[in-house]
Amino acid sequence: MTIAISPKVKRNSAVFLVLAGGMMWVPVVSLLTGSPPGFLRHLGFVSGSPGTVLAWCMGLVVAVLYAAYAVRNIPLVREHWRAVSLFKLLGILVAVSAALVEEAFFRRLLMDALMRAGWSTLVQVVASGLIFGLAHGIWGIMTGRVSVGVGTMIATGTLGTALGLVYVVGDRSLAPVIVAHFLVTATIQPGIIFAAFSGQMHQPAIPT
Repeated sequence: MTIAISPKVKRNSAVFLVLAGGMMWVPVVSLLTGSPPGFLRHLGFVSGSPGTVLAWCMGLVVAVLYAAYAVRNIPLVREHWRAVSLFKLLGILVAVSAALVEEAFFRRLLMDALMRAGWSTLVQVVASGLIFGLAHGIWGIMTGRVSVGVGTMIATGTLGTALGLVYVVGDRSLAPVIVAHFLVTATIQPGIIFAAFSGQMHQPAIPT
């Protein structure tokens, strides 16, 4: 059964995808055009630490479980996760930029700063997940729904904690967590955005 999406929800979703993608791509383009080899090496894709086999396996498991939960429990995600559309293309573009920017900030910059300050690995992982979740609480403000904001913080906080653990297990390589983050976001968008703006977010598996 197809779920009707109002023109207002489609408009708000499109505006969000364009604005979010645009803002996220600014630092990505800046880094790529400035020094591509260094930027790619820093992420662990071209050279440097690519992460461990265990980290890649853990990242894949985290991505599959999180995305599968959203597909199973949120009707609009289930309806749109494989659909071919302009909204899906925009969602994938946002997924690329979000994975790069958010993982560079919440995992590498934040966790490594805590490590240099002498905090334990446990504190680094938990703090990364907590701040990741709090940052995504802005979804409650954007949609005007407190339940969406709370659900977002719980879901993304859990995801951020899991990715923080993957980052540590992967010898602090961003490659496994970037790929895991991308897989989650590319799968659940744009359905999760439709659900958030239409008030049909019945389960707390929220965008990343």
